[in-house]
Amino acid sequence: MTDISNPIQFWLNSALQAHSGRADETLLSYLRQSGRVGTKEGCASGDCGACTVLVQTDDGHAYKPVNACILPVQQLHGQAVITVEGLPDNEALHPAQAALIKTHGAQCGFCTPGFVMALAGWLDEQAFSAGLDGDGPPKLNNKQAETMRLKACREAISGNLCRCTGYRPILQAAKHLANSPGAALFETHQRLDKALFDSRPDHSGPYSTGFREPQTLDDLKGLLRQQPSANLIAGGTDLMLEVTQKQGRFDQLISLTRVLELQKLEINADSAIIGSAVTYQNLQAAAELRWPALHHFLSRLGSPQIRNRGTIGGNLGTASPIGDLLPILLAMDATIVMSHFEEDDRKVPISEFLQGYRKTQLQPGNFIKEIQVTGLQNFLRYYKISKRQEDDIAAVSVAVRLKLDADQIMLARVAFGGVAEQALRLPALEQALQGQTITETLMTALHQQVLLALNPISDVRASRGYRREMAANLLVRALKEALGLPMPQIYGLDDA
Repeated sequence: MTDISNPIQFWLNSALQAHSGRADETLLSYLRQSGRVGTKEGCASGDCGACTVLVQTDDGHAYKPVNACILPVQQLHGQAVITVEGLPDNEALHPAQAALIKTHGAQCGFCTPGFVMALAGWLDEQAFSAGLDGDGPPKLNNKQAETMRLKACREAISGNLCRCTGYRPILQAAKHLANSPGAALFETHQRLDKALFDSRPDHSGPYSTGFREPQTLDDLKGLLRQQPSANLIAGGTDLMLEVTQKQGRFDQLISLTRVLELQKLEINADSAIIGSAVTYQNLQAAAELRWPALHHFLSRLGSPQIRNRGTIGGNLGTASPIGDLLPILLAMDATIVMSHFEEDDRKVPISEFLQGYRKTQLQPGNFIKEIQVTGLQNFLRYYKISKRQEDDIAAVSVAVRLKLDADQIMLARVAFGGVAEQALRLPALEQALQGQTITETLMTALHQQVLLALNPISDVRASRGYRREMAANLLVRALKEALGLPMPQIYGLDDA
């Protein structure tokens, strides 16, 4: 349904746009209908990266790559967007475009705009960070600098797929850019007008249908009081698939992305509080020092485009049996703080919050406010097995938390994903671990116990037997790592 009374405004390739449309209209649809067809539709699910564009969400951040196919255009009020048509500076090509031409990095060309935008976003992040830091990143010798930049540049395009198997010249282009970073980019592009960003469409009238973007908890609760069954959206990386894959429609959408109270993020020595609208990217950056196991793991969750949009609340509320964060939150004994428009906040253990296949305690009028965890100083290991290292769904995942006294286990939490209709813990196995000293005999017994306890299905991602064996092996690996035993490096587990 079109809501012409509340048009949004945003910058597109330095030109100010005013737009009214359906609540669930995607940016990709808007771009292509307006003739900006350089942004391609490939998968329409945020997996292939052909629709990648750059978005600056506020004036304190660089432009970041996102998937236009699952981004509601209504969420862009006050923000700035750049598409592949807007990259060149008059007749001068953007460095990412020039690098792909130099290395013959395009074959059929369909995926090329997405690769260009992903690389351009990475370069803008480097230039923007260097500007904030004054002197830029720490001084490294040439080999160290090249290795780190190349790894980062390869990760930047990890959310882009090439159907022509043309990765070699594309990676050559990435290497070329990685060896010559730091140039100031987008000098001719519109950086955000903060006054426009801080403004908001007039949503003072009664809410029946359309898109709304509250900025406070009180505003959010007021909207839910009027329409308790309205769909809530933050990153939309899962919800918008109902539109793009199943041809569904959302006439009522309430965005959580600007509710300040849902952006809370505190990581202390042994505990953390994470607002439900915190993105994976922001969580990963914050976790680097005090929660390194999570920081390491998050590079395996989706792609840069997905991490720039997806939120911990969405991953939790979706309750998918292969949700990447659910085993981790189970192992950390997370507490879910739920809010309601007419009730006090309620704290629920995650083991009770998850109630079955894509089923939680959330009811109409409820929303997740924040997630609380403790035990960051315990021994932590989080593993994910998937066919691709980046931007792939887990066949099986394992999260292990141990409180140790030398080699003795004082407390154990072991959780699995991808092996049942929901992520789960094995309390009997945890009890068997408690008070035990880690030995080869114990590890052999636990391996067998996992095989007996799990009964996963076979599907296109993995067979039942493979899932059981990998789950058992990864638990044993965690115990061996807890002993400090040298372990062979495994691509996908140790290279994140």
